[in-house]
Amino acid sequence: TMHIDTRRILFRFDEQGAIASLIDRRVGRELVAGMPLNSFLLAEDVPADWDNWDLDADTECRFVRAGSLQSRSVISAGSVELVIRSVWKIGEHSTLTQDMIFDAHAPQISFETSLDWQEEHRFLKAAFDTALHADGVRSEIQFGCIRRTNHRGTDRDKARFEVCNHKYSDISEGRYGLSILNDCKYGISANEGCLALSLHKGGMRPDPAGDKGLHTFRYALYLHNGPYGEDVVEKAYQFNYPVIAVEKGMGMDSLVQTDCADIVLETVKPCEDAQKAYILRLYESTGSYSRCRLTFGHAVKALYECSMLEEEEKEIGKDEELVFTPFAIRTIKVVYGDDTDH
Repeated sequence: TMHIDTRRILFRFDEQGAIASLIDRRVGRELVAGMPLNSFLLAEDVPADWDNWDLDADTECRFVRAGSLQSRSVISAGSVELVIRSVWKIGEHSTLTQDMIFDAHAPQISFETSLDWQEEHRFLKAAFDTALHADGVRSEIQFGCIRRTNHRGTDRDKARFEVCNHKYSDISEGRYGLSILNDCKYGISANEGCLALSLHKGGMRPDPAGDKGLHTFRYALYLHNGPYGEDVVEKAYQFNYPVIAVEKGMGMDSLVQTDCADIVLETVKPCEDAQKAYILRLYESTGSYSRCRLTFGHAVKALYECSMLEEEEKEIGKDEELVFTPFAIRTIKVVYGDDTDH
């Protein structure tokens, strides 16, 4: 076994390379409930119809822990991050290579993964069986999040054995929680404290070789010492849109900024008509009543509240405070010139 001690988190791995113990030093709490974190689960997947689309409920009963550890080595050990590379044999013919990246300055572990998939009729998940006690899981959807139950008490709950999430799913108690971030894996299951991210599906119809080959993807475990909030949304965006490094810098101010972290400036796009203007689309991301002001890195002639069809509804002041009800979406037209400007 291997032990790792960062500024915030103490880890211990089991013989198969999964995280057998994870203690958040900030709260002195063990977060592994039973099965080690980042355990790979494999199940036979033979749906009654639509081989490459459907996932039948009985697949969940067939998952068993998989992954035979072939090698493990330290790739980098510096002041910023520790990187451990592990190679597993998955199923009969597949290989999964993964860099576990331990951030020295944030309570986050990233899993950068390369999967050479050669299985047929198999379904692969990465499971995080946590010790958190909560009665629901929040998953990101378009312009917000949805909170679903994480138990199987009713027929409706049982039908949610697999649900969608976009950039994150989060399970939180009143003052603590964790999130599973991802950059392209949008299926997940939640049962009590266990979150299992779907990594790959090996259907055979209509293309028997369509899912075979090399796949690369990333996911991460983020621990927040506090309730669910805008920091989860921010971490998920940062994980999906990494910083672009430009030699010698850009030499310009930010186009526009907000002063409220849970108001996300999701879209900046040209105006659909011929005006010298552009469109901002903002939304409240956490289900809270919020206010924000916009600051611009250029001269603004006028601001207009618009419909989503970019039809002007009313003019708003350049320093006006914008009010957002929970999950509200607002569209703002920013006019920076007129037809006489050159």
